[in-house]
Formats: sequence, structure tokens, C-alpha cells
Amino acid sequence: MAANEKVFWYSLLACFLVILLMGFANPAMFAQGSNETAYLIKIRTFGFVPSFMVVNSGSTVTWTNQAGSAQILSMEGVFGQQILGPGMNWTYKFNRPGVYEYRTQGQVGILVVD
Repeated sequence: MAANEKVFWYSLLACFLVILLMGFANPAMFAQGSNETAYLIKIRTFGFVPSFMVVNSGSTVTWTNQAGSAQILSMEGVFGQQILGPGMNWTYKFNRPGVYEYRTQGQVGILVVD
């Protein structure tokens, strides 16, 4: 194996490990099985935190706008557009299992409800 190939594979492995560790550092990202029924998703200028979450059916999810400007939050087929000014929240209770995609301008997140 050439030296360039080794560097590539070691770099790829390092990136994978960093991504894996970031996921474990954010327990809300893998909230499945938790006794908690309320979850928080932060809307930031650069994206959602977390951008992927697993929750139990019957859980309440709150989006809070921490971006510096108003954001339009939407989830097609679930709830219409919600305009959130800076510091505002929107809460929704998910009673039906499924995979849901939520959006603001230029940002996409995924919510899995068991």
C-alpha cells in the first residue's frame, strides 16, 4: 500500500471516530429509551442542534430559536409554518411513530419517533 493510501485511510478513520465521539457527547442525539418525554432542538445560524434525534411516541419536542434573526420552522404534513423570532419556542407532541423532516431556511433536521 502506498504512503498516500495509508494517509487517506487513517484520515478517514480519524474522521469517523470524531463523528462517533461527537454523537456520544450529545446524548439527546440518541435519546431513544430515555424516561424523559420532553426534548429540545436549538435553531442556530449554522444548523439545528441536534440535527438528528430519536424519541419515543408521546414525546414533546421544543424548537428554540437561538439564531440572530426570525426563522420559519415547518414540518410538511405535520404542522404548518411557525415563525419564531429570536428567543422564541415552538412545541409539538408526537403521538405517531415515523420519520419526520423539519426545516427552516436552508436547514434540515430529522426526527425519528418510535
